[in-house]
Amino acid sequence: MRVPLFSLLQARLTIHPRTRVRAANGGARRRSIYRLFALAMVASVPTALSAPAPVSAPKKIVLIAGKKSHGPEGNGIHDYAWSVRLLKVLFDRSNIRDQVRVEMVFDGWPKEEGVLENADATIVLSDGRDGDKYEEAPHFANPGQMQTIRRQVERGCGFGTFHFSTFAPEVYREEILSWSGGYFQWETEGKRRWYSAIKVLDAELSFPNPGHAALRGVQPFRLKEEFYYNLRFNPEDRSLAPLLAVPALPGRDPDGRWVAWAKERPDGGRGFGTTCGHFYENWRNDDFRKLMLNVIAWSARVDMPAQGVESAFVERDEILKALAPAQSQ
Repeated sequence: MRVPLFSLLQARLTIHPRTRVRAANGGARRRSIYRLFALAMVASVPTALSAPAPVSAPKKIVLIAGKKSHGPEGNGIHDYAWSVRLLKVLFDRSNIRDQVRVEMVFDGWPKEEGVLENADATIVLSDGRDGDKYEEAPHFANPGQMQTIRRQVERGCGFGTFHFSTFAPEVYREEILSWSGGYFQWETEGKRRWYSAIKVLDAELSFPNPGHAALRGVQPFRLKEEFYYNLRFNPEDRSLAPLLAVPALPGRDPDGRWVAWAKERPDGGRGFGTTCGHFYENWRNDDFRKLMLNVIAWSARVDMPAQGVESAFVERDEILKALAPAQSQ
């Protein structure tokens, strides 16, 4: 318990007349008073001033890679597992490496769902169902997995979809609009009839919201990509912010050319989606890579550096060396 400085000094300086000291002892008494004064000053300083600032735990990001499609692994098309491995190494070597902890999940779903329970963001890189073609994205693969992701989102976990995993059936329209903000609509009135569309282009991209944190440090860039466009968004959603648009796409106004977006959910969580990600080679593009790292970190509520997330591209042999001791689901 701290004793007030005034009380300590008053107690020490109040001397009964019958015990007054001789002048020769005055110097010793003054020195004693000075020492007491110094001790009282130390005792009066709040301990909070000397306590170290609390260190926040790193944000946990779970990257889910779906099963490979479109040819053999390593062919550079829909290479979900390689993209997840690359992202893990990029974050581990980035300027925010002390703020994040990345866990990898392969084959579409973790062996132990507990890995998702304390995640700050879950990102899905996978196929999606297109009528009777391919498989449903992992978050919609069955009611149990959908409910698991719903539970994470409702507690404020970030959620993101990447390229083909933006495909969603109409039965889960409300969920995906709430979780990430937009989706590829392949189904109309229960049939495989696309509202959305796909086009391969080598095109310039624009930034509809250049002040968004996910665009920190990102410069205008060009990309050859299999762009999905004419996606479905909720036109009344004021929490939605488009990040990337492709002016050259023949999309519907006002949002048919958006190819990446971010969302601040009412529950405090964050979501995003991008239709980019068909070609693995695009990770070499410094600005595309920075944007993807930025938006994943943003979705996990990482304190974003002014220059954005910085991490150099890593070749596959170096990825394998870096991940050799890593444990994954």
